[in-house]
Amino acid sequence: MKKFLSLLAAAVMLCACCLPALAEVTMKIDETVTYQTIESFGTSLCWWAQYMGTWDSKYMNTMRTNRQRIATLLFDPTYGIGLTNVRYNLGAGSADSGNGSYWDPNRRAQSFEVAPGEYDWSKDEGAMWFVQEATRLGVTEVVLFCNSPLERLTKNGWAHLTPGTTSNIDPENYAEWAVYCCDVAEHFLELGIPVKFISPINEPQWEWAGDQEGCHYEPNEIAGVYIAFLEELEKRPALVAAGVELSGPESGEWGGQTISYVSAILGNSRLNGHFTAIDCHSYWSNTQSKISFRNWMKVQYPDVKIRMSEWCEMVNGSDFGMDSAINLAKVVQEDLTILDVVSWSNWVGVAPGGYRDGLIYASEAGDGSISIVPLKRLWSYGNYTRFIRPGFTRVEVSGNDDLLPVAFKGENNGKEQLVIVLINESYTNQVAALEGDFSAYRTMEIHETSNARDLARTYNGAVKTEFTVPMQSVVTIVLTK
Repeated sequence: MKKFLSLLAAAVMLCACCLPALAEVTMKIDETVTYQTIESFGTSLCWWAQYMGTWDSKYMNTMRTNRQRIATLLFDPTYGIGLTNVRYNLGAGSADSGNGSYWDPNRRAQSFEVAPGEYDWSKDEGAMWFVQEATRLGVTEVVLFCNSPLERLTKNGWAHLTPGTTSNIDPENYAEWAVYCCDVAEHFLELGIPVKFISPINEPQWEWAGDQEGCHYEPNEIAGVYIAFLEELEKRPALVAAGVELSGPESGEWGGQTISYVSAILGNSRLNGHFTAIDCHSYWSNTQSKISFRNWMKVQYPDVKIRMSEWCEMVNGSDFGMDSAINLAKVVQEDLTILDVVSWSNWVGVAPGGYRDGLIYASEAGDGSISIVPLKRLWSYGNYTRFIRPGFTRVEVSGNDDLLPVAFKGENNGKEQLVIVLINESYTNQVAALEGDFSAYRTMEIHETSNARDLARTYNGAVKTEFTVPMQSVVTIVLTK
């Protein structure tokens, strides 16, 4: 037996010697070189909150309701991922009228208006519950965004275009549309909902001839929309006092016509004096298009911040694993480091499944039972959002970038922290080696999202500068002074 055990031990040692050594990735952190300061991470309530907000039955055997379970996962900074931005869909009324062509009734949206200047504030009950619960859990930035003008103000009476047409609203109706949106913003503020932005235009370059609310605009049309909104906004002392701003142009990509749309806003002297940031989406965008846009902004409008207000992977089929989670994390990292975005928002917080969009899959069966499945996408996004809080500033990371590092410093709960997020998309464990002056930091935590873990803490102790990053994982290192 002893001889057998000796042979077995020798065989194990031989096999171990044959295994390839873990690759070491060295990164130097320089906190003296700083970039943008984060304002928010968020998601949209569009197309799910209006009905999931009515799910008030108990979630399994817990004290929370189904809707509270969802809100906790998205917005609670301890038990969820701590998002601080919510994009609320200010609907055009297609759900009230039944007009237009929509393959999914959930893509219709209600309007609060029942007659010009008259409102029923009990409408859109489910989404209103979510935006108020998100506020209670810590959201500090609410964006009211429109996919389409109010139906009654459109040319065809629908909240989407007739195929083959272009813009669906006449300029003489811009001002009345602005009145409606500002009225809603004032009501939200009265409820304690922290409205920070009104965004009247969404992805203006697309046709929007059906399936969801939407409106096309040519670049030379959008300045008129924003001027009408700015003039109305400036008449509202409550909105001005709350610091409410306009956002846009919400272009669907960083390439294509985006520079034309941004120029239409920032090239107008009236609007240029108002816009402190521009918002665009990261769909259909490669690394080079982001570099080109960022370089153009640095030359033309170096003092205007960039916000990324909508992205999902745009791939059919459900995914519960790390593939889509890593893809999401990579887009966040790229937008933070190339575009220097101060805000980043996933498209939808929750979806029924069948697409790589939501951070949670949730659905109701015919018998009334409800399924809520937090996805790896939720937790990999949380590797950024739970730890990189509003007010954190990005710092320099140089050296090997195989792990796609990004680092931020700031104050969280009264403690100064350095947060580093790493992505190992390979199928081999890698060793991360950090270089820098970490003498002021007393403790270190490591949080991992992988096939085996959901944003789980895997280390809590003294600061160490070398550690393993598991294969197919997103890892966050938090150093605290």
